[in-house]
Amino acid sequence: MSDDARTGSLGGGGRPITILAAVLVLALALGALLWPGVGPTRGRGVLLVFDSSGDQVRITNVYEPFLHFLNEFTDQPLDLAVVGTVGSFREKLIDGADFVFCPDGLGLTLEAGQYVPVAVGRRAAPRNLRPRGVLVFRKSAGLIKAPWLSRPEVTVCGDSVSLTATGAWRRKDVDAASESGTSNGCSWGPDPYDHAPALHAARLGGFDYALVRQWDADRFFSDGLLSPLEWGIELVTVPVPDIVIFASRSVAGKTRLAVGDGLVALGRGPEEQPPAAREVRRAIGGLNLAGFNLLVDPDFEFVRRNFAGNWPPTGD
Repeated sequence: MSDDARTGSLGGGGRPITILAAVLVLALALGALLWPGVGPTRGRGVLLVFDSSGDQVRITNVYEPFLHFLNEFTDQPLDLAVVGTVGSFREKLIDGADFVFCPDGLGLTLEAGQYVPVAVGRRAAPRNLRPRGVLVFRKSAGLIKAPWLSRPEVTVCGDSVSLTATGAWRRKDVDAASESGTSNGCSWGPDPYDHAPALHAARLGGFDYALVRQWDADRFFSDGLLSPLEWGIELVTVPVPDIVIFASRSVAGKTRLAVGDGLVALGRGPEEQPPAAREVRRAIGGLNLAGFNLLVDPDFEFVRRNFAGNWPPTGD
């Protein structure tokens, strides 16, 4: 075979071009090592967690074990991204997230065509049913309708994104015109997973009304932190999902199914569970969770039909 045949269309100049190409590939590889890109690591996914509390201990003791647990089911390793504002949450979603851990009210803002609900947090019996949003009120101030409208200066919400705290005015059956500006003048607790700070602020005299998670209010009454002689409680929402795990629709269906099955099995199977399962079961106790229940599309669509997907300006 002639040299021209061996080099094809390159002819006799093929060898110098081949050497040059090899040098260029080597230079690109060396550049990638010396100056790595700032984007997400190739071949890795993201677990995005919304937590505005700023609690670093929670990140280490709850979210990192949860990350390790999810990695048992995924085809690619996940990186943890914890954000504390709605703005940063939206930015991370633009970059892409395989799984999302967030309060239900914020979950309503996820595009249904891009994310699917997988599981919802479950508490220990007898409080294992979904919580409602409640209004805790100082009896001396009286029970009034919509104090977040008429008396916002003495009203505190457990946080700015959970439906247990904001669902009272995000209900679809509420007159939008009368509920405009609902967040103006109200105060907000810092933690979407624990409304204790808002309740403490109320009982110590800072507020007369608190919109909070039913389970948190019940705990304050049962622990004697709120006296039923001084404080009353009124239901203001239907039961809501509260803490929700979502998966990107780009994640393989079999992976989403495996993650859902694994989450539901937490705390329900035999005592001899894998180490990652035992560790995450202990870890989620930091959010007062005992495990998870499945949450399917039609179930969450019912929530969408009952609550608006907006959030107060302070949530940004």
